[in-house]
Amino acid sequence: MNPFASFYAAGVPVCFGSDSPVTPLRPWASVRACLQHNNPAEQISARAAFLGHTRAGWRAARYRNPMAGQLVPGAPASFAVWEVEELMVQVADGRVQSWSTDPRARTPLLPALDTGSEPVCLQTVRDGLELYSSGSLRS
Repeated sequence: MNPFASFYAAGVPVCFGSDSPVTPLRPWASVRACLQHNNPAEQISARAAFLGHTRAGWRAARYRNPMAGQLVPGAPASFAVWEVEELMVQVADGRVQSWSTDPRARTPLLPALDTGSEPVCLQTVRDGLELYSSGSLRS
């Protein structure tokens, strides 16, 4: 139903969001769904899906700062802190490694989405203002 890989291959900008209240607010489940698309030809990497949830959304909204959605100098301090069990590089097709797993490549690791547990959001911040905190960061 959602030809993610075809869109990317054609150069179509792709961004993800939530269908709430139709589906729960679970962004990591959405990233996992991109990795495990029912049509293997339309699967995309966790990294591509993550970027679709972060940087691409800000660009689709034509936000004034082109650095939004990234943790880089000059970008607005907007981020989420997640508690995860394990980090890894995940690709849509295990036969093809599209991101280097060598630590020197500095490829950002993402939560392992095949552990059976979802990452837990501990904090969200937008433009430097804390919007949510679970409280466990303060203990």
